[in-house]
Amino acid sequence: MAPVLKVHELCKAFGAACVLNGLSFHMRQGEVISLVGSSGSGKSTALRCINFLETPSSGEIELMGDAVSAIQNERRETKIVNSANIKVFRRRIGMVFQNFNLWPHRTVLENVTEALIYVLRKRKREAEEVALFELSKVGMAELKHRYPSQLSGGQQQRVAIARVLAMRPKLMLFDEPTSALDPELVGEVLKVIKTLACDGATILLVTHEIRFAREVSNRMIFLHKGIVEQDAVPEELFRNPASEAVNRFLSSVISTAA
Repeated sequence: MAPVLKVHELCKAFGAACVLNGLSFHMRQGEVISLVGSSGSGKSTALRCINFLETPSSGEIELMGDAVSAIQNERRETKIVNSANIKVFRRRIGMVFQNFNLWPHRTVLENVTEALIYVLRKRKREAEEVALFELSKVGMAELKHRYPSQLSGGQQQRVAIARVLAMRPKLMLFDEPTSALDPELVGEVLKVIKTLACDGATILLVTHEIRFAREVSNRMIFLHKGIVEQDAVPEELFRNPASEAVNRFLSSVISTAA
């Protein structure tokens, strides 16, 4: 089976700061991969480049056979090849952010139906049926008429997940989905992500919840200075760190958790 996602020699620089330095990995359908590493290692930037919320400096991203390349000339100007495929990527990729990004003036139901009506051109009744189905999955259907200000952070993030699910993405990106939550609300969001993983969703996850990543992931990719330092199944990563950087990171998160 061909990979759902191929990332090849992905680079991203902000001025003189090189955040991604030749990132490469493949991802199969139904796979859950966690990107882990120290702060500043390029994890969130990688997600944003895959969805072209950030324009890569160079490299290639292929999603289900459609590719977009970034090529840099001698003046370090970036040219995008096959840029029309970016719209295709965005229809196939759903992204859940650290902050919930819900419309404050829209109800829970309206937040989920908005893109269905105005992007996918579904009729209102059909959009509401899809939205309620996905809200039921995350335990939020009963609160469909509430506004974001009337919800807890965990509830808002579950609505954000339902909004992504309603678009039927082929790949889901989660960028630190629990980092803005109070500790007592983290579990309810992680439970939803675990259910999606068990249901066969293809998920690329950036998280500081290392125990959760170890439990839910098929693979864990450790990034260090913008490159893959180790790509392994969770138990292999924890048992046999490939470098001192991986070992230091794991020792730090294990001691913190203890």
